[in-house]
Order: sequence, then structure tokens, then C-alpha cells
Amino acid sequence: FSPDGRLIVSCSEDKTIKIWDTTNKQCVNNFSDFVGFANFVDFNPNGTCIASAGSDHTVKIWDIRVNKLLQHYQVHSGGVNCVSFHPSGNYLITASSDGMLKILDLLEGRLIYTLQGHMGPVFTVTFSKGGELFTSGGADAQVLLWRTNFDELNCKDVIKRNLKRLHFDSPPHLLDIYPRTPHPQEGKIETV
Repeated sequence: FSPDGRLIVSCSEDKTIKIWDTTNKQCVNNFSDFVGFANFVDFNPNGTCIASAGSDHTVKIWDIRVNKLLQHYQVHSGGVNCVSFHPSGNYLITASSDGMLKILDLLEGRLIYTLQGHMGPVFTVTFSKGGELFTSGGADAQVLLWRTNFDELNCKDVIKRNLKRLHFDSPPHLLDIYPRTPHPQEGKIETV
């Protein structure tokens, strides 16, 4: 959902990203500049742009108001599985099958950090609401909690589980962990 709840963004193996209007349930935008497909998409905090995580190793930033590709990054050697905007909108973190997390400075258009804490592919990453923390989860069945002020990064193991996605909830110290399973009825397994 967009921050105002008016739009939904979806991605598909048909190599498209679509923006949907929640009031009339119509597709209002369609992006298709992909060699592979988008694994994940995220709205920026003000809802004007989206970031896509590509199976073709790319990260793309799109302005949805004018249907324009603003930035294109190829900073991973494997497919990009997840992206998350920092609450300021100035940074984007990416998670990849190459086992790396990358932090991009969107104002300067450059990579500023490469992080490795997982043994194997990283499936999910998300910033906390305040942006002072982020979590990552990977094929190694680890959830890592990272603290950042963009001068220093450190992490600690939170839990060891095979997982699919992570989500910070209010209050910001709660972390919902969802199992890596094709059966959504199995639901959330833990809150930390």
C-alpha cells in the first residue's frame, strides 16, 4: 500500500509492476522495463516513487507520477529479493541471493554500504519506523537485527527460523516473523 492507502503496487513473473487504485480497483500505471521479473516492490515514504527488486540483479527507482525510471542500480551479483526505503526516503536497503545487503544513498545515487551477516541468500529486509534499526532474514534461518546511524553498523542474532518475511510493528521493538512456506494459513510464527 502507498502511505496514504490510496494505491497498491504489485509485481509479477510476467515482468510487470502495476499500480492499482484502491477506490475503483483499476490499474492506473504499468511498468515493464525488465529483463527478469520484479521480486518485490516498495513505496517511498511520501508515496511518489517505488523501488523494485529485480531477478535480473537490478534495483530500479520509478517516479509513479510521471511514469519515469529515475535510477537504475546493478550492485548485486545475484537476484535482488527485497528492498526497503528508509523513513527519510533518502536511503534504500536491498537484500540479494548473493548473500549481501546493500545500502544506497538515493540523493547521491551511489552505494554507501555492503553488509554480509548471512550465510547464503538474503530473502527479506525492512527498516524500523524510525529508521534506527533494520532486520534481515535469509536462507540460513537467521533473523539479524542491525542498528545504524549510517556512521556505524552492527548486528546481532535475533532468532533462528526459516522465514519468508519480516515486519516491524508498533511499538518499534516488536518484530513479526513469518514462516517461509507456500501455505499462508500457517501464519505468523513469532513476535520478538
